[in-house]
Amino acid sequence: MTGKSSRNKGAAGERELLKLLGEELGVILQRNLQQTRAGGADCIELKGFAIEVKRVERYNRLAWWRQACEQAEALGAEPILFYRRSREPWTAWIKTTDGHREATLIEAAQHIRESWLT
Repeated sequence: MTGKSSRNKGAAGERELLKLLGEELGVILQRNLQQTRAGGADCIELKGFAIEVKRVERYNRLAWWRQACEQAEALGAEPILFYRRSREPWTAWIKTTDGHREATLIEAAQHIRESWLT
């Protein structure tokens, strides 16, 4: 895959995930269009969270999680990583008291909602 088609796939993945997550949370989410220049998270519109999205065929979750954590720390936010391969559902890694855990998109949305209540 060329650089341009890879970027297009990534941007389409971000839009897809943000639409689904926004519908689950009852909000409209948009991509962080400054992310490339500023090196920031893919979505910073959810109060207290920095969302990183990966739409790829080869998984490198530990590197992605490190990236998500670094970006979130710079923003003073909690990281959430969403990723998926073709023809697979979105999966999330969410922060826990002792590291992180895998979650479905719906479980990640519930995690976000619960944090808004505290």
